[in-house]
Amino acid sequence: DLWMAGAEYCRHQFYLAAQQSDLILVEGAMGVFDGEPCSADLAATFNIPIALVIDVKGMAQTAAAVALGLASFRDDVEFCGLIANNCGTQRHAQLIDDALAGRMPLLANLARDPEVSLPERHLGLVQAHEVREELEHRFNLGKAWLGGQAICDLPKPVAFTSQDIAAPQKLLQGTTIGIAR
Repeated sequence: DLWMAGAEYCRHQFYLAAQQSDLILVEGAMGVFDGEPCSADLAATFNIPIALVIDVKGMAQTAAAVALGLASFRDDVEFCGLIANNCGTQRHAQLIDDALAGRMPLLANLARDPEVSLPERHLGLVQAHEVREELEHRFNLGKAWLGGQAICDLPKPVAFTSQDIAAPQKLLQGTTIGIAR
């Protein structure tokens, strides 16, 4: 992230990832504008469009209002659409889409299904590879729920350029870190 590693290192990591991938998905750990720097700062720095994920359980038009409000909060951040998580029914999704009124695309509506829902990972302390089998199972259920259809068009490509970067300082070299158990 920008706070721990800085823009130069992040740019280099994006470049390396782009050499091996067709799509890079960046997950923010908190709200899109929370923290200093925040996920929106990362998106603005590298022109990465944001697909906003909102838990819409118990709201429809309000979910659209929240999404549109977030999208208008800063001019330097592009929002490519809304993913409605914990959507109750297709009617629920339609109410949200109608309220968006073409001002932001509804990219997907994900069912309110505990078998498909991804558990919280304690702000990144549990890495995805540590729960790979569980994630694969949930992804396969989600894929079946979506019916194999494309849920949205991809946003415009983002180019990451190569650059040499200095080796990071080893700020903790010689430091012992204790873990309380």
